[in-house]
Amino acid sequence: ADVSDRSPKTMWIPEDKKSGAVIDQNYLRNQADYHFTLADTYGAEGNTARAIEEYKQVLVYDAKSAVVRLRLAAEYVKQGMVNEAIEQGKVALELDPKLADAHLLLGGLFSAMKMYDEALGSYHEVLKLNPESIEAPLFIGALLAELKRYNESIQYFEKLSKNPKNKSPHLAQFYIGRILLEQAGEQPNEKVVAKVEAIFKKAIATKANFVDAYLALGQLYENNGKKDTAITLYRSYQEKNEPDSSIAENLARIYLEDEEMDKAFRQYEIMESADASNLNVKVKIAFILIEQKKYSAAIEKLEDILGRAPYSDKIRFYLGAVYEETKDFSNAIAQFKLIPIASSYYVESVVHTAYLYKTKNDYPHAVEAVQQGIKNKADQPQLYALYASFLDDQKEYKRAVDMLSQAVDKFPKHAQLNFFLGSMQDRLGKTDEVISTMKKVLEIDNNHIQALNYLAYTYADHNLNLDDAEKLAKHAIELQPNDGFILDTLGWIQFKVGRTSDAIKTLEAAYKMQPTESVIAEHLGDAYYKYQLPEKAKKMYLRASEIEGNLDVAKKIRAKIVSIDQQNTNPGNQSAVDRAPASSNAPEESAKH
Repeated sequence: ADVSDRSPKTMWIPEDKKSGAVIDQNYLRNQADYHFTLADTYGAEGNTARAIEEYKQVLVYDAKSAVVRLRLAAEYVKQGMVNEAIEQGKVALELDPKLADAHLLLGGLFSAMKMYDEALGSYHEVLKLNPESIEAPLFIGALLAELKRYNESIQYFEKLSKNPKNKSPHLAQFYIGRILLEQAGEQPNEKVVAKVEAIFKKAIATKANFVDAYLALGQLYENNGKKDTAITLYRSYQEKNEPDSSIAENLARIYLEDEEMDKAFRQYEIMESADASNLNVKVKIAFILIEQKKYSAAIEKLEDILGRAPYSDKIRFYLGAVYEETKDFSNAIAQFKLIPIASSYYVESVVHTAYLYKTKNDYPHAVEAVQQGIKNKADQPQLYALYASFLDDQKEYKRAVDMLSQAVDKFPKHAQLNFFLGSMQDRLGKTDEVISTMKKVLEIDNNHIQALNYLAYTYADHNLNLDDAEKLAKHAIELQPNDGFILDTLGWIQFKVGRTSDAIKTLEAAYKMQPTESVIAEHLGDAYYKYQLPEKAKKMYLRASEIEGNLDVAKKIRAKIVSIDQQNTNPGNQSAVDRAPASSNAPEESAKH
């Protein structure tokens, strides 16, 4: 069949019987225009893939159009197809060597690919074609600055800033300031700073709402310790112009640094108004509300964020924490339980969940929560420690020791787990094991303050290694000098070795730091009594009994007062003198700190 039978009749027109047919040029032009219009429309809509298809279709009907090649190259750039864009740009120049826009496009592409010589060559071609071009010298100046050819770069920008045909002289001025700063390095001298400040101010005077110049000048002030001047500058922009998000971001950052939450909040509101979809801004607002203890508003904001980003574990965790702060434990637990195992917030969510159940005196669920946490995250030592604390609360000391023994097998170098094991062994009265375990803790960390104090106290309470006990206590005091419990340990050791006057001074200091700790008051009473200050001893025993939470222990302390009174009426009765202090065999509530 003849070709004409397979094509529209208008496309092929018989010329004569010998020569066959010729193409209808009007048809081709119409088809080219039609697809060009479609391509232009798709490009404007951001549908680059369809635009590329249509421009290729145009080339079917008009293969020698340099403009179409250039448009196609621009769409390839949008798709990130740099090599294809360069290829089309080069074809466009082959078709029309004087197409300045093609040289500009290639210059930008070469620059992006760090083909700097080629880029400069393209921009200089533009200047040859159009010596009055504003864009080419702007790009050349920027490229020279990137190549650290600062002086050459500044020459281009200075010429641009003085060019009366340049409608954006503020840009050239701005770039000169930036280049001078980059050239000066991290610590520009006062002369450079003053010059750059003047240049940025000139750029602002040239264009009153030039945000980049405001930001650059503000940063210059901040870098040179003029934060208040920067604040004044930023605020002046917001007052003179429509509030800008970038300016607001800088102001909010400074206000947060200065803990001026209300002012920071207002700036974040500006940012949120400019972009309601910016979740980072919404998060900042929520955190400020939390900091201000405006919990209802914080909950509302966090729930709004979760509605937009339902898989944000961070936001869900903080929402749970705010519910916890407002004593809405049920909602807090519900949020914490929704945090998945893979989340970096999972372990913390387990800890919070378990503690909240504990707060509700729901130990079965607290234990269940931490057990499930250990099952899911067996490599997290803090969960074992939390489990031990719950078993301690429930006085299930043997179960705690068994669990912690397995935990320290898994984490033999974990000082705190070993410490918890030692304290649980103490609950069971296994003094030798306590000493052995606490020594192990100090082998792992010889500055572990709790273990130093615990071992020292254990030695003192059992009249063992009192010289070593004193060294341990003094080491702990060096590490933490203002701790009443450690001072009590040292005072108790001094009491045990017979340095009663030293013990009184140390225990008085301890009591001053911890006036509501029964065992310290009792120890001081023992020291007063041994130093033959019975009235002071009675007063301190009375205080100890009043603040002691365990009724049986309080009763034993009051018995000391009775014993002193009996001795005063019957001097021959020395039972009180011979009686060991209650704290020497006290129950777990007062035995260790």
